[in-house]
Amino acid sequence: MNVGDNTRIVVKLKAVAAGYGRHQVLKGVDFELGEGECCAILGENGAGKTTLFKVIMGLVLPRRGEVEVLGRRIDSPLARQWVRRQIGYVPQARSDGRLPIQVHDAVLLGRWGTGFAGLRHPRSEDRKIVCEILELLGLEELALSDCRELSGGQKQRVAIARAIVRKPRLLLLDEPTTYLDVSARDNLPDLLAAIRRELGLSILVISHDAESLQQVSDRAVVLRDGVLEPADT
Repeated sequence: MNVGDNTRIVVKLKAVAAGYGRHQVLKGVDFELGEGECCAILGENGAGKTTLFKVIMGLVLPRRGEVEVLGRRIDSPLARQWVRRQIGYVPQARSDGRLPIQVHDAVLLGRWGTGFAGLRHPRSEDRKIVCEILELLGLEELALSDCRELSGGQKQRVAIARAIVRKPRLLLLDEPTTYLDVSARDNLPDLLAAIRRELGLSILVISHDAESLQQVSDRAVVLRDGVLEPADT
């Protein structure tokens, strides 16, 4: 599964095998994602899609094979730390939390470790980027709202905003339609199109729902029996 010869490769996996304990989840994955491309990774629940994401992010070490992100081999603790700064990740499982936090501040936390950290306070540049991202995702009027009071679709937008406010070069979305109502699910393609257009991100989306991703992705692959295959849809 290779992209065109003239396209810069953002993610490259070569014969990657990975798993947990004695359970091998990925058995020999070959995959390339081109710059600016949006690819859907389909598969049944438990097929190993999230494990694949964790391998790309350096959170799960491959038992064999090679992982490259943005031209750098992810084969050392330093490289794994570096790659996580290049990636915006929106996980499937989310907790709303018990403490009140405004949308603006929840998104600002995405700048932690990029614009500020430790004893350093957020800069005016950090807050400016937050406002730009809130506007891009249609959240500017909710900036002072309590995140606990948002709809499922609004919470998903906040999660995506927090992932992209750090200005990553790669966005990973894990089952982004799971908690969405019909209206929010229908709006997801336009939302991702706006993100790609304005930020030029490369995007990987994983799901078990092929139909919801047809308008989002340039192409689709299926994770089946530990390997990636071209999707039939």
